[in-house]
Amino acid sequence: MTIKSKVLPALMIALLGAAGCDSLLEVVDPDLVTPDNVQGEKGAELYWAGALGQFAAAFTSGTGGQALYSGMLADEFHLSGTFPTRNEVDRREMDVRNGTLLGQYRALHQARVGLKNAAERLEEFVPGDSRIAEMWNLNGYTHVMFAENYCSGVPFSQTPNEGEVEYSVQVTTAEMLTTAIQRFQAAAAATAGSTDQANLAAVGLGRVYLAQGAWASAASAVASVADDWEYLIRSKAGGTAGQRNAIYEMNHSQRRWSLSDNEGGNGVAFRTTTDSRVPWADSGEFGFDEETQLFHQLKFMSAEDDAALASGIEARLIEAEANLNGAGGTNWLTVLNNLRATEGLGALTDPGTFDAQVDMLFDERARWLFGTSHRLGDMRRLVREYSRAEATVFPSGP
Repeated sequence: MTIKSKVLPALMIALLGAAGCDSLLEVVDPDLVTPDNVQGEKGAELYWAGALGQFAAAFTSGTGGQALYSGMLADEFHLSGTFPTRNEVDRREMDVRNGTLLGQYRALHQARVGLKNAAERLEEFVPGDSRIAEMWNLNGYTHVMFAENYCSGVPFSQTPNEGEVEYSVQVTTAEMLTTAIQRFQAAAAATAGSTDQANLAAVGLGRVYLAQGAWASAASAVASVADDWEYLIRSKAGGTAGQRNAIYEMNHSQRRWSLSDNEGGNGVAFRTTTDSRVPWADSGEFGFDEETQLFHQLKFMSAEDDAALASGIEARLIEAEANLNGAGGTNWLTVLNNLRATEGLGALTDPGTFDAQVDMLFDERARWLFGTSHRLGDMRRLVREYSRAEATVFPSGP
């Protein structure tokens, strides 16, 4: 042993003795962001960044998000994996103790609370910043997703004082939509000149008004949104599971979700009708369960593909539906065909009857808005606003 190697252990013992035994029990807080770090303007910006991540995880990232699970409960996806809790969703036999669905439910609530907290801190420390509008907008969309994807009677608890829970009574679907309108209106008033945030609020309002059957208000809300505008929820290929595009991950990488076609006799013909808006391919292999044929959706082609939360295309679809339901609606088909022309698709012809026109419109919505947590809400609207029987709208049978 060299002299140097003898001296170092002796120094370490001396230093430990000087520091006292208590120091051995002191640990560094492992949190990335501690309460001391979230004060003032810098803290408000950290709340903003965190809330964006929470919303992405609740929408199209994490372990699935609203887009993936609502799509399987609708007619976009079916299971090719083995998780029994996911299989319950695919069979439409969900147990109230389903841990997978509880995770999705909690993620959406966490995003809702995080977005509200971020908006309020930005208002306090960075007034006049367009990110205030962004937070209120995304908070509004969490209320929309609760209204579209969950039954009436959701509690909306808050944490206004550093983690102290303020419990809520159960809220009806109508009340969820009313709160969403309030959030979008708050965002519209705080855009600070941001066209993106003004458009995001406008499409959000149009979507809520459709759910309320307020056709004229829906059309008016989205009139100024340009055809080529979109607001994207970002994904990151090299990031954590909460940052990657879950639709690609579950369908391509993990082989646990497969693209549906005419599901239960009532589902959209996503595969048998060739359509560039929902491109797909037969993988030539089985899914993770080794028995279900795996069909790849090709709309999202990597874990870093972003997903549109709202767009000018959706704005035009809102206008078309409002026109179809308006007095002597004559422009709805022109709107649909103008959109189709941008994809090089042939023009549709008027099927003649109102029910057939509604079928055509909702088929177009299903294709344009595939994989973005719209389809389940649309199917519920067909039952609620158009008086369709559930068995003629939702996949039925074995």
